[in-house]
Amino acid sequence: MHFFFPDNYRWSYNTLLAFSAGAEIGDFGTILPELSKNVGDDEAWRDGWLALAHVLEARAQGKTGITRSEDMFLASLYHTISEHFINPNDPRRLEGYHEVLRCFEQARAAAPFKMERVLVPFEGTTLPAYFMPAIGRTGPRPTSIFVCGLDTTKELWFLRAREQFALRGVNCLFLDTPGVGEALRLQKLYTRHDYERPVGAAIDYLLTRPEVDAARIGLVGSSLGGYYAARAAAFEPRLRATIAWGAIYDYHRVWVQRMAGNGASAAPTFQLMFITGKSTMEAAIEHVSQFKIAGFADRITQPFLIMHGAEDLQVPLSDAQSMYESVASEDKELVIFDGKNGGAAHTQFDNHRPALHYAADWMQQKLA
Repeated sequence: MHFFFPDNYRWSYNTLLAFSAGAEIGDFGTILPELSKNVGDDEAWRDGWLALAHVLEARAQGKTGITRSEDMFLASLYHTISEHFINPNDPRRLEGYHEVLRCFEQARAAAPFKMERVLVPFEGTTLPAYFMPAIGRTGPRPTSIFVCGLDTTKELWFLRAREQFALRGVNCLFLDTPGVGEALRLQKLYTRHDYERPVGAAIDYLLTRPEVDAARIGLVGSSLGGYYAARAAAFEPRLRATIAWGAIYDYHRVWVQRMAGNGASAAPTFQLMFITGKSTMEAAIEHVSQFKIAGFADRITQPFLIMHGAEDLQVPLSDAQSMYESVASEDKELVIFDGKNGGAAHTQFDNHRPALHYAADWMQQKLA
């Protein structure tokens, strides 16, 4: 993994995250000198990426169709990156996410493809999502649900995946679940261990849509979403295939080790308190004490793909190997990306496209 900011993993990794979701190197180059003078100052990080968001919004003015859509998707992305390191107690965090949503909606309205904003009924409230139908296909189609991790959102998931699954004939549901995006920020739904519940609600919703083949529903979870995906795969029998894009074997242990100085984090520690709704790190870490798959991996029997980076500094490669060994499925695969076949960092942000294509091809095949 390339460190744009020597000795600062968090800034360097999140720069790669931006590139994986479509950021332009030329845009980043305009703020790099100032960021390089202020490495580690998260106010400078916010100001730089926020300035880029405003540049893209100005660039979109007077434009229509595809050009406007692309510019506003980029503006949404830059707003996302700008708010990543703001403490959730600071009102600018929520203000920043409202800007993410505003720009994304304008981009979606001008997009050359169909993508519908939907609300998934869930335990007396709803989970916001985007439904993208398969491109160039008619009739009931296979469908993949996408769930996020510690600090991403449904908007960011779409910007990473774009049309790659839809072009392969797979409908997509990009979903904010408890602990994620709007569900967290606007509805105060905190993360939970029993992720078969929100995923089950998503499946219930999908079964109401004529575009969806009920027998061909898959799930992709990225980073912490690798735990969410595994948990849902174990307890939701309607899932036909599952991808853990970034292995999570024991998330509680990951955080215990991080707090002891072993292992990197791409987000400030307050992010774990944010998604768990706790006021101390001790309570937040205790909240995720059940986020481990050893107790239910023997229930995972559908096709299961694990993708992990050989140089992942957040979750050790040994956890990916343990996850693979514990899953009961006879059709399981562990793909290690080593830099030549795709990015070697956590969730392949240092070379994202090969892993994205591998995941999309695999899901297409398993849901065929």
